[in-house]
Amino acid sequence: MKAMLKKGFQYLLLTVILLSCVLPHALADYNPQYDNEADDTFSPKEIVEQVAVPIAQRNNRRNYTHDELTELLKALEENGITLDEETPIMQAFNAEQGYWKGDTIREICIAAFGDNERSWSIEQKHWYGKSMVSAGAWNINIYLIPEENDISIENARLFASKALAEKYKVNLPLEENDDWIIDEEFRLEWDAEADSFPSDKAQWAFWYVNPKTGNDEYSVRLTRDGHIIEASIDENKEMDYSSLSIAGVNPFPNEKEAITQYGSVMHFWPHDVQVDVYGEPYAIPSPEEYASAINIAIKEIKKSFGEKSLDSLGKYKIGYLHKQIADTDNLNTLLQWDFIITTDTEFLSDGYRVQFTQIINNGIMTDEIFDLVVETANIGNG
Repeated sequence: MKAMLKKGFQYLLLTVILLSCVLPHALADYNPQYDNEADDTFSPKEIVEQVAVPIAQRNNRRNYTHDELTELLKALEENGITLDEETPIMQAFNAEQGYWKGDTIREICIAAFGDNERSWSIEQKHWYGKSMVSAGAWNINIYLIPEENDISIENARLFASKALAEKYKVNLPLEENDDWIIDEEFRLEWDAEADSFPSDKAQWAFWYVNPKTGNDEYSVRLTRDGHIIEASIDENKEMDYSSLSIAGVNPFPNEKEAITQYGSVMHFWPHDVQVDVYGEPYAIPSPEEYASAINIAIKEIKKSFGEKSLDSLGKYKIGYLHKQIADTDNLNTLLQWDFIITTDTEFLSDGYRVQFTQIINNGIMTDEIFDLVVETANIGNG
């Protein structure tokens, strides 16, 4: 009897030892986030985190292949999320082509946070930028959330509202309401001289949008510790565009209205207006694409006109046109840039113009530029 008890105890001890070795590994491998039985569906945000980003991380291309897009769209469909058949993503998919990772993730984020990106919170914008970096679509997340030494979003709103009240005698709300859409950002800004996004120059930015016209009427920029950089008003805010717009939609359906609002030099139009008025191949570049391109433009100006050429202009403005032309057969994309840097955005009486083309080959930006033209901005203007 003693021998049987001793043998039974040995078996029990062996079982406990085996479980102590195996169970931690099994638990470590188990991730409840991926257990779809516990939670029947994924939200759009979870689709980005658990499907779109992991698929994007399989390679360093900038685009999903058609097979990868099929996998992602299947996951969306299984979780009750459908994309409009008229979107460029679905048009590319139906043509058995792939599509850009960044633009695809953006569409899913719109499903998560709403189609008016200007109403996204700073937390949502930060998460969006973080996802774009994780997917390899961006190199850096320009959208920040305040840290211990930064002013809070509540104080930033208060300072912005006070600055506009003092300068323009207008009372604007601290939070979005039926009368105002408030586009809020806490973000890194590109420093051309430093050739980087220095964290100490991060800024708060607020745009107050009239929902009846879709027009930015006021704006404020602040340092990360709350000092006002600029408070401004749209000079044309009193113009009546009510017949041209609905909330969240660009109010300029054709060129004439855009010229009336922003002037005849379209380089200085908001880039969503350029795209809405003229359509493809005009496009809105990613922050990294723009940072790379403006750095090239500035270097070429200094090379052609001298190191002090831009300093001599004083407080200049940068405008540009941007086109993206896809060569899907070779997985190439041409990025065409046309920069104007001047203090005179109406007549271009000073400053410089730089045009060039970059190539994204198989999802990777090449170092070469093509079709480079560097000249003074007033060519052809007398």
